[in-house]
Amino acid sequence: MLLMFSLAMNRSRLEHTYEVYGASAEDVLEHIIGSGPTETSTNILDLDKVVANVHHWRATHPGLIPSYTPCANKNPLVLAVLAKLNVGFSCASRKEMNDLLDMGITADRMWLAHPSKTLDTILYAKQNGILRIACDNVQDVAKVHRLYPAAQIVLRIRVSPEQKFGCCPAFDVPEIFNYAVSEKVNIVGVHIAIPQDQPEESLAWLRQSLQEAEAAMAYAHQLGLGDLQQLVLSGIEKIPQSRLRSTLKTITVPVSFSIIIETGRELVQNAVTLVTNVQSKRVIRQGELPSIIQEIMYFLNDGRYGSFEWWKAIDKPPSVRRMNETHRSQIASWPSSLWGPTCDSADVICERLELPALEIGDFLIFSDMGAFGVTVASRFNGFPIPKTVACARLESTRAMLGDNTLSVELNQISQKVRAVCLK
Repeated sequence: MLLMFSLAMNRSRLEHTYEVYGASAEDVLEHIIGSGPTETSTNILDLDKVVANVHHWRATHPGLIPSYTPCANKNPLVLAVLAKLNVGFSCASRKEMNDLLDMGITADRMWLAHPSKTLDTILYAKQNGILRIACDNVQDVAKVHRLYPAAQIVLRIRVSPEQKFGCCPAFDVPEIFNYAVSEKVNIVGVHIAIPQDQPEESLAWLRQSLQEAEAAMAYAHQLGLGDLQQLVLSGIEKIPQSRLRSTLKTITVPVSFSIIIETGRELVQNAVTLVTNVQSKRVIRQGELPSIIQEIMYFLNDGRYGSFEWWKAIDKPPSVRRMNETHRSQIASWPSSLWGPTCDSADVICERLELPALEIGDFLIFSDMGAFGVTVASRFNGFPIPKTVACARLESTRAMLGDNTLSVELNQISQKVRAVCLK
């Protein structure tokens, strides 16, 4: 069953219709494989898992408020489901704010979290009533206050000198707070990004972050700026949830204080399965012993310019599905490497893994591909952007997408997205 979900774009007077299969991700996978290999890879987006991830996050982070970063996965169906589940949004640009507003998500559900922003972006936030804006230096605070006096500043503080963003707690924070007093700037909170590290190191960074946040709140209160209202934390994914909860209990905050956690990967990574197929192969043999295979290079219809993150290695091998299911997988495996379709020699997916001998047209299935892949995909060398096919087996998930749906059998329609302009 296929559901046609119409997402009204209130501000632009457009309505976009998205297809959602009323089936499990496994059923959709079988349908794609049964249709045979294609030039374009396919990401299967399981909306049921997005819903489950949000419920799990809230159960394991009681009392904390999730704020999703759209850069992790900006698929409109993902954003629509998260909005229905009352998740907030941390936006980095005018485009991200505009996309959410066009979907009918209200301004109080989002904030402009990027410390470095253009004048047009600030004015856009002002025009649309997006109050909370991140800043990390006195010049930026002055710029925002001049253009948008009603803005609520969230001060980003760094805990490591190696961090790209964030003001120095020892020198910049007093300067900014004193400026806020003299110019009547409304500072409402603090944002601290935890350096990405191993769990124990991340926990130590968290403790330091909380100390810096408490010091900033105390200094603001001392200057008569009033009590800050919120603390935003990001980069805490590697900290065990029990340790996170116990550590957060050590901070002394007012009763009305909110702790907001920026999250992206946790809500979407396991919700996407990538279906690729072998487009070409090359067998590399040892020079003096041509009967010995040194490596088999496989070229797929997806790569680093598509669904794979440039900065993240593949940490588990893909599963293999034969184009001809009657051809059983061989027991023997060979040293193999996986490459993307472009001419770039850096477009390598995995340089070393063991795989059975594959044929052109065979499928490789990658799990946990929902974060940051297609978001940064490009048409480098003219290759197409990977397709995304959404599914929702549970009726409760489909109900979040509205009543304007049309049921179609899975094998009666191809995967596509179409836009319908309202007159």
